[in-house]
Amino acid sequence: MTFNSRLKVFTSLVVTVAMAGSLCACGYALVGRGTALPPDVKSVAITTFENKSGEPELDTIVTAAVREEFSIDGRLVLDDSGNADSTLTGVIESYSLQPVAFRANGVASEYNVRLLISVIHKATRSDKVLLKQKVKVDWRYVAQGTITAAEGQRLLATKEAAQKVAEALLSLVIEAF
Repeated sequence: MTFNSRLKVFTSLVVTVAMAGSLCACGYALVGRGTALPPDVKSVAITTFENKSGEPELDTIVTAAVREEFSIDGRLVLDDSGNADSTLTGVIESYSLQPVAFRANGVASEYNVRLLISVIHKATRSDKVLLKQKVKVDWRYVAQGTITAAEGQRLLATKEAAQKVAEALLSLVIEAF
C-alpha cells in the first residue's frame, strides 16, 4: 500500500469517527447551563453566614464571596426583597491556619487555611430542604517578608478559601454536584 492510499484510508477513518461522534453527542448540553433545582425555584435569599469560628470578619468575607458567585452565575437570581423562592443559610463552623512547611531556621514558610461551613438551602413556599451539607475547603499559601506582609497574605488566602467555598456551594445548590 502506497503512502497516498494509506493517507486516504486514514483521512476517511478520521472523518467517519468525527461524524459518528457528532451524531452521538446530540442532546448534550455544556456543563454550567443546566440546573438540578425544582422548576419553581428561580431566586434565592442568601443570609449573612453565622460565624462560630472566632475569626473576625469571616462572616462578611464568606457571605460576600457566596453572594458574588451566585450573582455572576445568574441561574438563581439573588432576591433580598423577602419574596425569594428559596433561602440559603450558612454557619462557619471552623477556621484554622496551620503551618505546613518551614524554613531552615524553623520559621513557617507555608500555611494552610481551612474553612468548614454548614449550609442549608430551602424552598421558601414548601419549606422543603433542597440541600443540607458541610463544605470543607483548604487553601495553601506561602508566607514571605515582614509580619505585615504575612498578615496581608493570610487575609488574601482567607479570601481565596472563601471563593472556593462559594464555587463549591454554587455547584452543590445549582447542579447538585
